[in-house]
Amino acid sequence: MSNRRAPRLETVSALGRAPARIGMRPPAPVPPPPPEEPRSAWQRLRSWLRGAFVDNLVLKFVSLILALTVFILVNTDREREIVARVGISYTLPEDKVLVSERVEEVRVTLKGPWRRIKRFDERELDRIHVDLTRVQGGEVAITPDQIALPPGLRLTSITPSVMRVAFERREVKEVDVTPTLAGRPMHGFTVTETKLDPPRVVVRGPEGLVHALTSVRTQEIRIDGRSETFEATPLLVPPEGVEVEWDGAVAATVQIDEQLVARRVGPLAVALTGVDGARFRPEPAEVKAILTGGLRAVEKAVDQGVVAVARAVPGGARTVPVVVEGLPPGVGVQVVPAQITIVPRR
Repeated sequence: MSNRRAPRLETVSALGRAPARIGMRPPAPVPPPPPEEPRSAWQRLRSWLRGAFVDNLVLKFVSLILALTVFILVNTDREREIVARVGISYTLPEDKVLVSERVEEVRVTLKGPWRRIKRFDERELDRIHVDLTRVQGGEVAITPDQIALPPGLRLTSITPSVMRVAFERREVKEVDVTPTLAGRPMHGFTVTETKLDPPRVVVRGPEGLVHALTSVRTQEIRIDGRSETFEATPLLVPPEGVEVEWDGAVAATVQIDEQLVARRVGPLAVALTGVDGARFRPEPAEVKAILTGGLRAVEKAVDQGVVAVARAVPGGARTVPVVVEGLPPGVGVQVVPAQITIVPRR
């Protein structure tokens, strides 16, 4: 038996040690990923919108805040305009009256930073004072120096900037007070008198207007459905431009009484009593009557009907008075003619 070992196979290559096992299988190849399915236009749009609004959300939020800050800073410094109304007060001469149309307010355009404009209130502007004591008439200008502006604002326009004034001499006069009654009292009643306290007042105003004025009327005093005397306290209503030297209302007493009337009725056939109507007759056979008294009582008598009667006495006078029967209380009567003659029938 030989002592020599069998030679070993060389397993080292020029690049290093080779695997211990000879004939080892190589790793299996990785299969390629399956191809993506084509996406629709809506899916691509939805994916884009999701990325636009969701991706980098913190960065986009910071950008939005910065953009808003820049917008606010730019706009708060930009100048804006606003239109406001300013009232006007006048100082007038003692011996004259302003007869032209009075301008009560003007419109002004103000300009300033937006931060100041948005806090502006037109009540911050004081009324414009116009002194007309030395003005004879004509045009009066409203100038910017008459308007006190709040800090941070400036005036760009005034509308109207000129007003026309005209005066007339002032006149003082005493005139009557005239009541103004409205409506109708209850049927059968009428207003017989209206007493006023004071009965006359002093007025002042333009010479042409006051010179032609004879009275100052009161407010309406309603008398609808009234049947009794009552009191009221109406205010005075002078013409426009006229002042009354009386404060408050006047005391009015409206007297309402029953309406008295006189109404003719007839002709009425005369009824003859006390003698034989077959042998005698009245001459004239008809008369007329005049009823006097309250309207409602007279109307009631007419509606019910009245009768004319002549009472004869056998063997007495042939001329007898005619009376009217069927009258309600309070109604008087006058018969025309007042007497008739009893004559025999032929």
